[in-house]
Amino acid sequence: MQHTPFTPLGQTTPGFPGLDANSPASTHELTIPNDLIGCIIGRQGSKINEIRQMSGAQIKIANAAEGSTERQITITGSPANISLAQYLINARWEEDWNAYRVGERQLETTGKEERLTSEVSGMGTL
Repeated sequence: MQHTPFTPLGQTTPGFPGLDANSPASTHELTIPNDLIGCIIGRQGSKINEIRQMSGAQIKIANAAEGSTERQITITGSPANISLAQYLINARWEEDWNAYRVGERQLETTGKEERLTSEVSGMGTL
């Protein structure tokens, strides 16, 4: 059974309460480092499509300019749509960054354990 989202009162499209599709559209631009854009796009665009659907905003990610280390993201929609899209993009970036930092700590710990093990095993019998 497939569920169809209902349209909240005062809105013309399904979405989150308070995101009025009739508000005047505006545009906001973000700049994201190339090495972080993958966490925002997701595998086969899954994450950015989820952000588009949840926020109701139109989101375009420019191709990387030659020699540039950053990518331009253009968000278009009502102020509420843009605000929610920005929040979701930041949350996605933070989630990935925190996972990276935890992984980095685990690598550091593993490296110390391996070094300690090799130093102890290299000592022979005590």
